[in-house]
Amino acid sequence: MSDEHLSDGGASRPEPVFRPDLLARQRVQRTLWMSIVEGGFTQIFLVWTSGSILTGLMLHFGATPRELAAVVSLPFLVQLLNPFSAWLVASLGSRKQFMMVAGSLGRGIWMVPVLLPLIGLPAPLLPRVMLGVVFLSALFQNSLGPAWASLMADVVPEATRGRYFGLRNGLLGVIGTASALGAGYFLDHTPEPAGFQMVLLIAVLCAMVGIRLYGFHYEPRMPKPGLALSAMILEPFRDANFRKFLRFAVYWNASVMLAAPFVIPYFFQHLRMTYTQLALWSAIASVATLFIGAWWGRVADRVGHKQVLKVTTFIAGSAHPACWMLATPGHLTFVWISGIMDALSWGGINAAMFNLSVVTAPRDKRMMYLAVIGAVSGLAGFAAGLCSGFLLDWLLAHERHFGDFHWTGYHSLFAISGMLRMQAWWFLGPIQEVRAVPTRQILRWLWNRTQNLLPWRMT
Repeated sequence: MSDEHLSDGGASRPEPVFRPDLLARQRVQRTLWMSIVEGGFTQIFLVWTSGSILTGLMLHFGATPRELAAVVSLPFLVQLLNPFSAWLVASLGSRKQFMMVAGSLGRGIWMVPVLLPLIGLPAPLLPRVMLGVVFLSALFQNSLGPAWASLMADVVPEATRGRYFGLRNGLLGVIGTASALGAGYFLDHTPEPAGFQMVLLIAVLCAMVGIRLYGFHYEPRMPKPGLALSAMILEPFRDANFRKFLRFAVYWNASVMLAAPFVIPYFFQHLRMTYTQLALWSAIASVATLFIGAWWGRVADRVGHKQVLKVTTFIAGSAHPACWMLATPGHLTFVWISGIMDALSWGGINAAMFNLSVVTAPRDKRMMYLAVIGAVSGLAGFAAGLCSGFLLDWLLAHERHFGDFHWTGYHSLFAISGMLRMQAWWFLGPIQEVRAVPTRQILRWLWNRTQNLLPWRMT
């Protein structure tokens, strides 16, 4: 007689019940943590192939203002192909396999600048080769964007989406900070271009680890596309609420990109900041984002992503340019303050933009909707970025001195971009978000809370 019969008086134990919902939840939880680990390795790659490091490399190669504007703007241009990529992924049926292939191509191409100093090309060609590297890298990297966004939107529970991405963005910000500080110190103490070569080589290796981790993500089934490519691209434009969000995204990208290509060149060339100081500025923003980003996520889950964007886009248009313009060479206090302002604004903008784009798109067509947003807003960002190069050339010829203060073309450019950013909240009002709390109700709640804090009650 078996042990089972001895223990239950002869009655056999029931067979264990298979619960696919429990298995799916376990896979979801594993993917949520796996995505943070993958994001950490990918974040190192992104930090070390963009921002101050990419700008420093371009300046080392003798790039002009227009080439500096182009290197920042090109990634937005290739977003035009996102709808085709989304249709292709839907036709193939596997998002994460596509992400692994596209990611390997887009990140592996950064071995070219690692080897570039050894080739011996004429100096005028070097910035142009870098433009080609950035273009091809962005071509593949952006193509995996809608697939990643669609997969994560299917995996992350809607009720906690704001908190999750607030936490994820904050943690990745800390990782980006540590890597930026390490690279900044290394570049300040290593001869060029050897320092750039070593940093980019390690960045590619980290990228490959992140790509391998894509393979462990849980991927819910995705419906096959039932329409032709042209019909799938046109369908989002027939959605009235989606068109409202698209108008906001286009305006916001254009207003940001009017100044974004020249923030770091301004820090380098006008404020005379070192790589280490730039990394410290990023560190302040990233550490602050760890706390502020998660807080914005909880606020968004409570009042809606649209309301968070109204506040944070206004901060990004007012506080950021003001801090940049008030800083002077040798007096960088306002630069450090701008790091906190960066966290206060972009800590909410990044997650809220993504989540609002998700909730304005139907679940079964989400990937194509996200791809169309990327394509249209990317075109706007590319056009504004290119225009910023020509605009700065003109503004640099009309600089002024007010006593000891030197008002440069950079200051004029930041002022124009800031005024445009501060108006973005007007485009958010018409967007319908199911979970959004009306602004009047939020103000009434704040007023009641303020009254409760006063030593006397107002009647």
